[in-house]
Amino acid sequence: MKKRIIAALLASALVMALAACGSKGTTAAPTTKAAEKTEAADKETDAKKTDAKETDAKETDAKETDAPAPDAADLPEYTLKYVEIGNQDCSRRGAVEAAISEYIKPLINASIEFQIVAWGDWSEKAITALQSGQEMDIVFTADWQHYLRSVQSGSFNALNDPDGPYGDLLAKYGNDITSTLNPAFITGTQINGVNYAVPTNKELAVPNGWLYNVDKAELYDFVPLKESEGLMKVQEFEPYLAKMKEAEPNTYPYLFSGGNGDEPWVPGFTNFGVITMVQDPDDNGNFDETIVNMWESDYAMELCKTMFDWAQKGYIHPDASLTTFNDSDIFKTGDFLIYQQPLKGNNIKAQERVNASGNNALNIDEIYGQKKVVTTTHTGGSMLAIPVTSADPERAMMYINMMHRDTDLLNMMLYGVPGEDWEIDEGDEYKRVSIINAEWSGAHGGAWTFGNTALQTPTIKEDPEKNRLLQEYALDAVPHPSLGFRFDQTNVEALVAALNNVRDAYERSLYAGAIDPVENIPKFNEEMKAAGLDEIMAEVQKQYDEWKANKEG
Repeated sequence: MKKRIIAALLASALVMALAACGSKGTTAAPTTKAAEKTEAADKETDAKKTDAKETDAKETDAKETDAPAPDAADLPEYTLKYVEIGNQDCSRRGAVEAAISEYIKPLINASIEFQIVAWGDWSEKAITALQSGQEMDIVFTADWQHYLRSVQSGSFNALNDPDGPYGDLLAKYGNDITSTLNPAFITGTQINGVNYAVPTNKELAVPNGWLYNVDKAELYDFVPLKESEGLMKVQEFEPYLAKMKEAEPNTYPYLFSGGNGDEPWVPGFTNFGVITMVQDPDDNGNFDETIVNMWESDYAMELCKTMFDWAQKGYIHPDASLTTFNDSDIFKTGDFLIYQQPLKGNNIKAQERVNASGNNALNIDEIYGQKKVVTTTHTGGSMLAIPVTSADPERAMMYINMMHRDTDLLNMMLYGVPGEDWEIDEGDEYKRVSIINAEWSGAHGGAWTFGNTALQTPTIKEDPEKNRLLQEYALDAVPHPSLGFRFDQTNVEALVAALNNVRDAYERSLYAGAIDPVENIPKFNEEMKAAGLDEIMAEVQKQYDEWKANKEG
């Protein structure tokens, strides 16, 4: 009964969030400033009405007495330093920065500077810079990208702490954030009741699966199951990978991205992938909350046997086990058949990856390997934090808030300079975006890393209903019992460090098929136990039991 109530509440909350997005979420053409002001006023009124109904009198009074954002003329000039995850820097960055700076200057008297850090370099460059005290105002973060550890190290400002040095930034400057986000995003990304980052308004359920190259699939007679038809297993791809390798011997048809599409585990259950629990419910809707070492499972052995076999046959690139391997570069060439990715329904992830690649000739579709389940790492899968090194956190929050209301700004962040990098296709009945120059749109992390996706204008290659479909996809998703749990490794920090050293020696190589799993998985498990795996598992179990007792109490 309790699970059904939670699922109903999540679904109801998402419907409310969609309603709060209003017609603007489906408006394709950029808005006028006059319309923005009218809609912002309407949205503020609607938000206050909702608050009056859904919050107690104390919370309502606090919201209504918040001081309004200062007028731009009263603010000193400031340059916001924005560190974004993505593919690579590009020559269009300066022009995009100039266009956005010109747009936001009359609104918040600020300009913008982007720093794009490549996916593979994020830990080494972005996180190291954050920890070393480099000044930055806005930085990408995620549960799968050091969010909890960054909070624990004191790297991020609290965003809703009235007693903090900057007060409740969300209440002061984040009305468009809080009035449009599904409440599950806000609560699901809190640590001890405090928000340290603003979630992107995107999909809540992110099942694993694969992208596939439709043109190659047609060549080699590959017809995968659609999501509505059922889930697939990785071993089912074997005959078609073999056909492609035989016909195109210089290609590697299985493009490795670090994981697998049908893995059964809760993603990000801990800060490392070893200790976890099963994600999907059984056929009766029941969850198994047993905490396990995934590398002792039959699934891990069978998967790695398959990968080892495929590597021997040349289906997987020989450099795939290296952390420097750049799967995005191969993706944009189209020289693959299967590519593992987290998905979001309705072929949206496929088209986003096509846009991000800069190769609009790619014809990509999706295959699903998991059910729709909402987990902690999904709510925190894409966020923006304000580092403690920021000299103006208020201005940073103003900018992030604009990303949750302003289609013009979002389109520039996504596609670049209007008239130079993109334009609205007036011949298209939906007034979608036509890309002129894909250099900028192929450089950054993609639509799912920017603000309110419901306000972004789709491209002419995307479903005109993309934004609505993206938000509605999770309406029938089931919340996992562990939703909201984050493991604090403080008590076992040294053990976790030792465990991660062992993981670095084995894990990626096993996933990529570079080493024999029959010989190496037992060694891997032995070395993890010697490093303190059992003690860490006991700490995870203890924290989970306490968290669950507090939640149910």
